Amino acid sequence: MKKFSPPFALVLLIVCIHSFIFSLCVNAQETSNQRIAKVTKVIEHTNENNLREQLVTLSFRDDNNIEQTLFINNLVPDNQAYAIVAETNREYLINTDENSDQMYISDYYREKVLITLIIIFCFLVIALGGSKGVKALISLILTAVAIIYVLIPGIKTGASPITLAITISAFATAVTMTLIAGFNKKSLAATLGTVGGVSVAGLLAQLVIQLAPLSGLASTEAHILLANSQGSNFDFQGILAAGILIASLGASMDVSISIASAIQELCEVKKQQNKKELFKHAMNIGKDIMGTMTNTLILAYTGASIPLLILLSQDSGLRILNIEIIATEISAALIGSIGLLLAIPITAIAGASMHNSLSEN
Repeated sequence: MKKFSPPFALVLLIVCIHSFIFSLCVNAQETSNQRIAKVTKVIEHTNENNLREQLVTLSFRDDNNIEQTLFINNLVPDNQAYAIVAETNREYLINTDENSDQMYISDYYREKVLITLIIIFCFLVIALGGSKGVKALISLILTAVAIIYVLIPGIKTGASPITLAITISAFATAVTMTLIAGFNKKSLAATLGTVGGVSVAGLLAQLVIQLAPLSGLASTEAHILLANSQGSNFDFQGILAAGILIASLGASMDVSISIASAIQELCEVKKQQNKKELFKHAMNIGKDIMGTMTNTLILAYTGASIPLLILLSQDSGLRILNIEIIATEISAALIGSIGLLLAIPITAIAGASMHNSLSEN
């Protein structure tokens, strides 16, 4: 069978990713009746309430693909979090007010920037990784599909979030390891190590959530979901545990495949090694890896929480540790790191046992 060349694979993946995102955008547009419009003219003034107001001329295409011109007033609030400033030649999303049937600017149109970023990412992965880069992107797409079309709908229907998360983690890990390393002892050992680590992390997350306790409602998004649940009984604690597990999956896979690859290379260099020697060598390698990988998770959670940390920097240490959103972030980072750390010995044991059995036979 003829292999795909990297340029062709890149084009194919970009088309698939863009089609996937476009389908989501179309569904969102059908639900919210949003349109993409380009600003052609802006006239600014200050209204009687001393607020910034813009008279905006927009151009968009209707359902019949006929270009239309729209004139609207765009009020720019003082709160920067809600301020959408109209600028000439920039594209925006416009929507219809359900109460007045008037059009208004609902948000910036960001899809083109994100698609460009996706293209750059795909190009670099394929350019640097070749065929393995293509396989890595395929596994990433399959994982995203599993999360969007299995995990999210499953949670909505009342299934256990943590059970779904562990199942998807096992699927994502098995697919990724098989695509990258092939169907062999290395990929099996890495899969066992990753699934073992994240499973323990998931169980530990449930325990900490119950003992702390953590409600799973510390974030603004969770509050919005609760307000819009319309009678749905979401398991917010389970969702929190599932989120912690999924967040630690990538780093755990990275650690596990590194350990499994090291064991295989050791066996290639020295054919006859017993299980104890292989395990010792793998753990020595794992010790070097765990420092940077643990920092990866801790820094990722810290980076996402910098605005919150600045906000709370004036409070005492005791109060900060007892605020739920801070406790949630700390717990998530530490639990994910514990899962990552446990993936090292689990992978080392699995890989040493399998390769040792092979050498003995």
